[in-house]
Amino acid sequence: MKSKLLLFGSVMLASIASAAEADSTQRDSITPIGALWRSLVVPGWGQLYYGSVPKAALFFGASATIAGIVVWNNTRYLDADRRYWQYDSTDGRKTLALREREFYRDQRDVAALWLVAVYAFNAMDAYVGGHMASFTLGDRTELRVIPFGDRIALVVKW
Repeated sequence: MKSKLLLFGSVMLASIASAAEADSTQRDSITPIGALWRSLVVPGWGQLYYGSVPKAALFFGASATIAGIVVWNNTRYLDADRRYWQYDSTDGRKTLALREREFYRDQRDVAALWLVAVYAFNAMDAYVGGHMASFTLGDRTELRVIPFGDRIALVVKW
């Protein structure tokens, strides 16, 4: 748990530090609709548009992985469907093929729902990130992660 919080804090710190160093004229040209459309075309592209590389990698990787799971389950479903239709109704293997076909169909459908959810979350994050791209932190803004034995503190100063 401690290492996860430390990793989260360091990612947050790196994101804020890189956002603070970005050129303000470039940040003013970023629009929420531009980020949204880019993320609708390719998951993660909208996050790259406003400068969040870790989020872009996360959304692209999650979408690609889940799409691969959908394709894999669909291939298994089609194989089981082909086997199901080649057996006679009196053959006991037809029942097994039916169970296998239904299993892979269900797995494919659940993975497709996850893909839709990740895709929608990606688009929402890109739109909000596009709005927040023009938000600048002042020179006196500071974010620190401080370890306290078995705990971690996150200190934000404005």
